[in-house]
Amino acid sequence: MARKTQRILVADDDPIYRDVATEALEKSGHLITVAKDGGEALELLSSETFDAAIVDLSMPVADGLEVIAKLRAGVRNAQIPVIVITGHDDAAAVERAYLAGATSFLTKPLNWVLFTPHVEFVLRSGQIEADLREASAAAAFLSDLKSQMMSSLAREFQAPIKTIVGFSELINKEVYGPITPPNYRELTVDIGKSAHHLNSSLLRLMDFGRTLTEQLSINEQDFDARDALLDAIAALEKQAQRRDIKIKANINIPTSLKLKADKALLSQALRSLLDNAIRLAPRGSEVEVHAGLTADRDFGVWTSDKGPQVPSDLVAEINGSTVANKSFAPQLETRDVGIKIAKILTEAHQGCMKIHSEAGGMNIVRLELPRARVLEGAGQRETIANTGLQERFAAIGEALAHDLRASGRTPQAMPASTSRPQAPLAGLSPAARLSTPTQR
Repeated sequence: MARKTQRILVADDDPIYRDVATEALEKSGHLITVAKDGGEALELLSSETFDAAIVDLSMPVADGLEVIAKLRAGVRNAQIPVIVITGHDDAAAVERAYLAGATSFLTKPLNWVLFTPHVEFVLRSGQIEADLREASAAAAFLSDLKSQMMSSLAREFQAPIKTIVGFSELINKEVYGPITPPNYRELTVDIGKSAHHLNSSLLRLMDFGRTLTEQLSINEQDFDARDALLDAIAALEKQAQRRDIKIKANINIPTSLKLKADKALLSQALRSLLDNAIRLAPRGSEVEVHAGLTADRDFGVWTSDKGPQVPSDLVAEINGSTVANKSFAPQLETRDVGIKIAKILTEAHQGCMKIHSEAGGMNIVRLELPRARVLEGAGQRETIANTGLQERFAAIGEALAHDLRASGRTPQAMPASTSRPQAPLAGLSPAARLSTPTQR
């Protein structure tokens, strides 16, 4: 197996040691960056990424102990292995270095025959530790995904089940009189609706069963962003037709644009987003889907519907804020499951979600992926005529930043990029409204 090339920082004020160490490690196939003092080492460690660092304890500007302490307290390179170089009789310095966060040590004068094998051993140990951290993070993510899905599903089942039980008791006790009055026929209709909703929820539970029981992993690939979104819309077209919902798709995604993500999981997030809008929109109304790149070149998808106002506690949870009074009133139709699944899967791709909801107005849910996951090809961007949607969504974006129902606090659990007001999607105005989602 070919040896992996790794980047190593060598920080030593002795030019001879720097040169010999550099030559030995470069012969072993590694990329070496040198620093002649502690100050230069700290600059490099804060601005570049390394796989390991070799640090002399006695250096000008900042000694090795200060370098290690600031490295471990930072973000970039905080977990890399650090080998300290010290005098052969300075045991106290070695102990202080270990307390500061050193991984291993070598004493001067260095044994150059053993130098490279020692560094290789530390590099292998560091890689094993990094793999363990990654596995632990994946396990924690899976556990969170399971608990949130099950909690949301349990709450969603409560309302229809209580409705079925309550109406059944009314019928059994003949509260309105004999079975013949029309009231019972109305109750029967309501029971049927609740049973239908419960059945739909159980089907969704079965659909997500694999996610709940199997190891979830992010299998990244490059795929066409436009096709992925249109496929998600097409998958819900029949559901929209059954409810007499018209989907208006305003897609401003170049055909050359690709996303680097797990296609299956991201498609599930998009379908969950659209399913909520279609399921809760009033019959005979419209659901709008907008997609494109933001001013910061992030990838964004917005859905809007005129369904019931989103509960304030769900808005606060998704937006990463707090709300004074939580709403515990049971609702026959809820958004919890789909929205939370979409949020978890989006955050698994370092993205974020936001909700804006108005009483008697419009519900807008926004999903964004960072520009690091956007791969723009050489194709031409589509020209989209301006019909005023730019201004409309700019106003909505501003309102999101000052939503009184979500307290407006800086999000704590969202990526740093979500703590500032988000720019509206660039070029949201449609060239043509796709009444049939599968049209390309």
